[in-house]
Amino acid sequence: MTNAEPQVAVENVKKKVVFKHYRTGEEMSKIVSEIPHLNTNPNNARVIYWNHTDDRFEDIAKKSIIKLENIEE
Repeated sequence: MTNAEPQVAVENVKKKVVFKHYRTGEEMSKIVSEIPHLNTNPNNARVIYWNHTDDRFEDIAKKSIIKLENIEE
C-alpha cells in the first residue's frame, strides 16, 4: 500500500459559478469543474466542484448558486 494522493476525476468542461457566500451573502464567482463521482445524490443540498484557481475542492450550497455557465477554452 502506498500513501499516494488519490486522483481526482474532474470533468473537462470548465464552468464559471456565481454564488452567494453562505455567511456574508457576498456575491462570488469561481472557475470550477464538476466531480461526478462526488455528486451522485440528487437530493443533496450541496455540490462539490474542483476550483481551478486555488487547486482545491469547493463545496457550494445549491440554493446559493445564482448562475452557472460553461467557459469556452
